Amino acid sequence: MIELSWRARDNISLEMARIKKIPLGIVVISVIMFFVALATDIFWIAKLIGRSFPSTMPLEPEVYNAFAVPDILLSIFLYIGAYGLISLRKYGFMATLIAMGMWIFDSLLVLGITKLSRINIVGPCLFFALFTIFYLWWKKELFG
Repeated sequence: MIELSWRARDNISLEMARIKKIPLGIVVISVIMFFVALATDIFWIAKLIGRSFPSTMPLEPEVYNAFAVPDILLSIFLYIGAYGLISLRKYGFMATLIAMGMWIFDSLLVLGITKLSRINIVGPCLFFALFTIFYLWWKKELFG
């Protein structure tokens, strides 16, 4: 059995104290953001290769396809934000706030188009985005 000297134990204790603990809320938000970005990318890649999912909104195809670029941009911000949040970096905080703002706008736009017929999809999205904004603002000191 290896015994550590007092000095080695103190160094290990100091090193462990320097490591920031990531709150569970940050981890959950990051995981959800990653999987939403992944699902968005899969949806639009499938549409691009001609194997699209059935339309979820009563829109003309040209209008429906106009959502592609904003959705891909949103997924980029979601990926950057998810990684940055787990790393407790300021860019993750900022990218997540931008992504949540975009997501709120997107959700409200869908809500306006569908007239509450898709509230079962839009409602949880709005709740998550608003919760994330308030939670991150509450934890903003973690991001230096």
